[in-house]
Amino acid sequence: MFRLREKLKYMTLGGLIVLAGFVFGNMNKNTEAQSGAETINELTVRNMIVLESIKVINDDNVPQVVITWDENGGNVSAHSPRGQAALGVGEHGGLIQVGNAEGKNGAQVTMNENGGTVVVRSINGPGAAALAIYEENGVVYTRDKLGKINALD
Repeated sequence: MFRLREKLKYMTLGGLIVLAGFVFGNMNKNTEAQSGAETINELTVRNMIVLESIKVINDDNVPQVVITWDENGGNVSAHSPRGQAALGVGEHGGLIQVGNAEGKNGAQVTMNENGGTVVVRSINGPGAAALAIYEENGVVYTRDKLGKINALD
């Protein structure tokens, strides 16, 4: 009987310590489990769920690869000092786009429910060429350096 009483005293003391830790731990509602960013040299993940977006940044904190999405579709883009490329999908189709470092599009491929287009633009002027299919009709457009548009049906 004496051992049981001794054990009950220790269990009661332990329970009071746990209760005190719980009460004191919940007194401050602004407690953070981790503050600041953590650097991990290598990470292997079999399944990852991300709720907003993924960004790969360089040493200067500039995004190099960005993956975003919402209820209408998503976009994957890669950036460098020389140019950028993007692959996107939306409610009505898809897009592949390539541009220079200033963000001017040089080439673009789009597809939607009516057809698709392939466009190549001059980065330095108004010149462009496009191949389009719209409602089963093919059209070739060109725009010369003066901005004049020519169409071949």
